[in-house]
Amino acid sequence: MIQGEPGGDKVARLLLDPEPSVYVSTLNWSEVFDRLLRSGIPEETIEPLMGRLGLQTIDFNLEQARLAAVYRLSAPALSLADRACLALAATLKATAWTADKAWARLKVGVDVEVLR
Repeated sequence: MIQGEPGGDKVARLLLDPEPSVYVSTLNWSEVFDRLLRSGIPEETIEPLMGRLGLQTIDFNLEQARLAAVYRLSAPALSLADRACLALAATLKATAWTADKAWARLKVGVDVEVLR
């Protein structure tokens, strides 16, 4: 959505819909913050902007860190941030949303919804 990629419209609808809740780990929140900084948005603007998205931030914890490490075995091409997203979904028993079609083939015990 931030970079105008295909599937961004679905992300926007998801964020605007009061149901379901949208969760993000602090690790993934940092990744989004970083991308916004690199796109030229001033630091002091980003946190209030992200706050308006209605995301529920969940601290990246030891259980999620363990799962993210274990996922490296079955999904070696995924970044730490991708594996952190999957680990959060696993701990919350939630669906992970992604634009990466490769996630649909993962065998990590997490429901995945591909946005494009």
